[in-house]
Amino acid sequence: MKVRRLGLTMLMLLGLVSAHDSQSAGSVQVTLFTDADDLLRIQAPTRISFSFLHLGRPLTACRCRVLLYRGTPSARVPPLKDLYLGPLQQGEGNTVLDGLPEGGYTLVLDGRPIQFGDFDAFRMRYVLRAGP
Repeated sequence: MKVRRLGLTMLMLLGLVSAHDSQSAGSVQVTLFTDADDLLRIQAPTRISFSFLHLGRPLTACRCRVLLYRGTPSARVPPLKDLYLGPLQQGEGNTVLDGLPEGGYTLVLDGRPIQFGDFDAFRMRYVLRAGP
């Protein structure tokens, strides 16, 4: 059992397997989910959802932006998608991405407080794969 768990952990660290990915920045924790078993669909839209916590409570006041890049982000290449998440409901936000070509993508979540000082601005990266 330990060997299996260690193998799964290594695959996740290498980016080959992605479970619901949680990341923290300062006092904010964000968990990413997709409705396609943590992949991006190539033939149909994929719903991407985020769960936001600030100091253990749902974060509701955030100007959050989702940037999608093919491969690794570069300052010289504009994102494929640049979307704003609407108002967060109970610390939850979501967006839909249209079907994408097969391959690797980086989703960047950029968050800023609506009221200055509520939390520190954050930027998180999630590596995703579009596939069948």
